[in-house]
Amino acid sequence: MVFQAAVIGLGKIGLTFDIPFQGRAHSHSMAYLLHPEIELAAAVGRRQAQAEQLAKAAPETKFYLDSELSAMLSQQPLDLISICTPPTVRYELLQTVLEQSSSRLIFLEKPVANSVEEAERIMSLCEQHSDRTVVVNLSRRWSEGAMQVRKAVSNGTYGKVKKIHLRYSRGIYNTGSHLFDMVRYLAGAIEDVQVVERVATNLDAVEDWTYSFFFTADGGSITGYAEAFDDRLYNLFDIVLYLEKGVMEMVKGGDEIRYSATEPHPVQPGIRQLVHERTETGMLSKSSNMQNAVDHLVHILQAGVEPMCSLADGMDPLYVAEALNQSYASGKSVRVRCR
Repeated sequence: MVFQAAVIGLGKIGLTFDIPFQGRAHSHSMAYLLHPEIELAAAVGRRQAQAEQLAKAAPETKFYLDSELSAMLSQQPLDLISICTPPTVRYELLQTVLEQSSSRLIFLEKPVANSVEEAERIMSLCEQHSDRTVVVNLSRRWSEGAMQVRKAVSNGTYGKVKKIHLRYSRGIYNTGSHLFDMVRYLAGAIEDVQVVERVATNLDAVEDWTYSFFFTADGGSITGYAEAFDDRLYNLFDIVLYLEKGVMEMVKGGDEIRYSATEPHPVQPGIRQLVHERTETGMLSKSSNMQNAVDHLVHILQAGVEPMCSLADGMDPLYVAEALNQSYASGKSVRVRCR
């Protein structure tokens, strides 16, 4: 069976990351075009110029302007809809899609909304349409490297996670949404935060602040520190997990994973030392996160499996960001709102 898909929003993540196409899908549109069990039937953009870009990649896909959204939803019998618009119009757009289409599955770009309040309205809206499934694109969940580290944690390969060190840049809503989700995905949800400093970045212009902060996770069993850097110097997205019997480091944006175990110290009886076991490189080139995500969407449509990144998962980074802003304003430790 071939599933019918549409993409709403033809910006970078919707389409133009893959113009010109370089062999691996980075956009929703291209990932659908490359999948043998999906037909990209329609796409919605804001400007007529986007129709020309779409035609280069997908000449058989029907283009609609955003003013024609209702017509697209009524004319196209869709199984799957991607929403790749800015988060400022999310509630109204989701309401239209849920009420006017029969699509069983919605693939929603992060962040879910511009505020916790709107995201909670979206959650209530989707609960009224319980026959639909919403998957949020916190894209690092689809990476083979993250899946590999998660498996090692859950299998207890190096014991339990005790501490986490994060290094990041580019805002608590931009990079931060992926960072906070990765902590939750790999080790446990962030529960308390204490901001140490705010670091200036390019995203200050849109009030997406970047903080260094202490945190606890997983019922207080894990302590951590997130260190913020200025992206005008360089971009960072590193996660280091310190476990009982080793260390796992996801560095270079997750492209490289370093594994260290422990062994008896050669000159200090009763003491153990870390030793490098192996390094895996090229994790981001082994497969496309976006193509992995679309494979998962097809599996949901075919077999009804639970989504790897639900709407509730997509809400979590917004609650962490809210607590960080409150901590910075108050100078105190703040509990992340209950999920």
